[in-house]
Amino acid sequence: MRNVLRNISYVITSLCIPLLAYAAIDPSAVSNSITITAIFTRLTQVFNLIIPFLVLLATVIFLYGIVKYITAGGDEKKLEEAKSVIVWGVLALAVMLTAWGFVKVLIDAIFGTENLPPLPGPDLTPFL
Repeated sequence: MRNVLRNISYVITSLCIPLLAYAAIDPSAVSNSITITAIFTRLTQVFNLIIPFLVLLATVIFLYGIVKYITAGGDEKKLEEAKSVIVWGVLALAVMLTAWGFVKVLIDAIFGTENLPPLPGPDLTPFL
């Protein structure tokens, strides 16, 4: 179990290392005015970075539950534990995606469709 968690932490850490590039901020681009739009924009940027990793984590938990279920070998206690992990993984995915969708609808209602933030994840336009 510890080896699995260690390997998962290695993968998550290696995926997060490129985010360190966001730490470099151009001082000339920083504005002294703080507006509600700037606050929502910053929160949207932060959530767009965090949500994909949370979805990945919930998916890994779900898949871990499936592996536990398959390897339970008919032991009722292990089967119940595996079912619990699967349910929590699916529930985590459902809650995160529902909350993300609700926030998108709320932002659309407040700011209109032209100000909607992009979907979370990398920008793939150079590859299209």
